[in-house]
This record gives sequence, C-alpha cells and structure tokens, in this order.
Amino acid sequence: MKKINILVIVNLMISLVTVAQDYSLSQLTESPVMLNPANTGLIYPIRINLNYRQQWRSISKPYNTIVASVDSKVLSQGKSGSSLGVGVLLVNDQAGTSKLNTLNANLALMGKVMINENQSLSTGIIGGLVQRKLDVNSLTWSDQYNGTSYDPTIPHGEQLSTEKRMAPDVGVGLQWSYGRGAATLSSNDAIGAQVGFAAYHVNMPNTGFQEDADKRYVRYLFHGSFSYGFKNTPLQANPVFIAQMQGPARMIYTGAFIKYRLQESSRYTGFLFSRSLNLGLFYRVGDSFVTALQLEFDQFAFGMSYDINLSQLNKVTYGRGGMEFSFRYLPFKSSSGNTLL
Repeated sequence: MKKINILVIVNLMISLVTVAQDYSLSQLTESPVMLNPANTGLIYPIRINLNYRQQWRSISKPYNTIVASVDSKVLSQGKSGSSLGVGVLLVNDQAGTSKLNTLNANLALMGKVMINENQSLSTGIIGGLVQRKLDVNSLTWSDQYNGTSYDPTIPHGEQLSTEKRMAPDVGVGLQWSYGRGAATLSSNDAIGAQVGFAAYHVNMPNTGFQEDADKRYVRYLFHGSFSYGFKNTPLQANPVFIAQMQGPARMIYTGAFIKYRLQESSRYTGFLFSRSLNLGLFYRVGDSFVTALQLEFDQFAFGMSYDINLSQLNKVTYGRGGMEFSFRYLPFKSSSGNTLL
C-alpha cells in the first residue's frame, strides 16, 4: 500500500509539471528549428531532423515525445550574402497514464544578414496550431473509490467543458553566429560560436479544458554554443549552454560534446564525406546528468542519450530517467565544417 501511495504521488507530481511546462529534449541542439526559429534554413540547402524521447517508464506509463522537422535555405545570395530559410516543425507529445496529448504543427521562416565574412545575424518566426487532448476515462478520480477499493464503473462526476482544445501558437527568435577556420584533419583550426534568444507562446494560447481561460505561459529560451578545434589533432570541443524560463518553472542545461574526427570530406571530388564520433556529458541543474553518444557518418548523424535522474523522484526511479534518440540527414553536401547546428 505504501508503494502504491508513493506511485500515485509521483504520477501526480509529474502530471503537474507536464501541465506547467512544455515538453523538452536532452538533445535539443539536434532539433535546431525547435531550439530557435532563427536556425531555420540557416546553413544547409535541406536538413531533416527526427527525435524520439521516452521517460518515466520505470514508475508510470511512459511519456513519449516525437519531434520532426525539415528546413531549407532559399533565395541565398551565396556564402557572403543574405538568405532566407523556411521550415516545418511537427511535435507530438503524450504524457503518461492521463494520455494528455499535445500536437504542434508549425511553419517557420528565417531571414539572415551577413555582418562580415565570419559573422551573421538571423531572426525567425514560427507559427501554427497547438492541440491538446485529454482522455478523461483513463484517469482515476476520488469519486470512484467505493470506500474500500477503486471501482471504474462509478461515474467520476468531473465536468470538463471540452476534452480537446486547439489554438494558434506563435514564437520568435534571434541569433548571432560566428565561424572561421577549417575543420580538417590536417589543420583543424575551426572556431564557431552561436548565441541566441527565443520566445514561444508569445500570444499565450488558451490550452485548458475548463471554461475559464488557461493561457499558456510564454517560454523564454537563451542558448549559447561554441566549437573549438584543437589544432593539428582530430579533436574538437563543443560546449553548450541552454536556459529556459516558463512561468514559475526554470531549467538550466549545460555540458559538452568531444568530437573525434575519423575522416574529413574531400574538397576536390565531392565523393568523400566527413565522419566523426562524438561523446557528451551534460547536466540539467537539480534534475539529471545526461550521457550522450553520436556518430556522424557521411550525410547522416545518429545520436542516443540517457538521463540519469537526480531529482527527488530518484527515490522511486533509482536514477532511471529517459532514453532519447536523434537522427539527422543532409541530402546535399555542405562545406560548412565549423558550424554547430
């Protein structure tokens, strides 16, 4: 009975956090359009990203998040000129036993101007629809306890104005990018940096299930990334910092990838692509450590990470957080060796 009570409390805590905050990824830099709309079509002719995350399997029905995006650089004036980017972002998130489902479908637009040959400034806007749906019959209510046990045949007595809500959703972003040098096995003197700010749900859409408006908090996100190639070695360091604020919730995420370059791309034939093995360790303050592994193989990248839970929930999770997978595909070769995203 004690274990059951603990699990009920844990599920309640997780559900409250889910309502208060947006879904999130541990490999957020592998979903660049979701990170900041100012990344949309920033570098590559076409880029395809897929992410899948599952967490809390050890204590409840798993929470599943699927993110897919396609973005493209269009109307480019060359490497030293301005460009526009366009992209699509789809997110489907289902939260545990309640089957609280959130579906986002968005179109993103980006404009970039070059400050000089090494620096650019980009701004983006993302907008679309957000739909939230709740399966009331999958939940247990206090009115369904008959005094000795739970009886699902007893009416729960809850009156919701709707079990599905759809609303427009808008976000904006700004990003500064810097890059110079060559990320090759022979020189490896590339340096890159990106600093950005984004705000999501700026129109504060109503996503609640009652008559009274339940407006979503604006989510503010600040991110910084840096890449440094250790000259005349195959090693490169990619530290990352992400901070988010949404209503009363705060999240700080930091860490780094160490990239070991196995093969550089050919400058002449175009038939040989770069390959690298990346190992990462990250920390979500007060919540978890994240270990990550990524293989960049030609035009593909495959990544996996695991969250080791450190929060108060670890009393029942025993450190088991969430597994996450990422996939990236670049149909066309790019010479941007010192970029981060």
